[in-house]
Amino acid sequence: MPDDEKILIESITSPHHTERVNKAKYMAMRHALLAALPEQAPGLTVAQANIAILPHLSEVEFPGGARALCRKV
Repeated sequence: MPDDEKILIESITSPHHTERVNKAKYMAMRHALLAALPEQAPGLTVAQANIAILPHLSEVEFPGGARALCRKV
């Protein structure tokens, strides 16, 4: 897959808002977040997720965790 391949994502908080993002980075972050989320409620806060995803991040897409912090919605 080319480094600049883009996919269209839709916001879950703003209906009909879409954005084109880098597919490789999106998939790497998705994998890391799903791996970090606990199976049982209550889940994680944004601050907890920012810490929990770090060991699961791709070093190729996010070297040293660079630019991987989640934004608080």
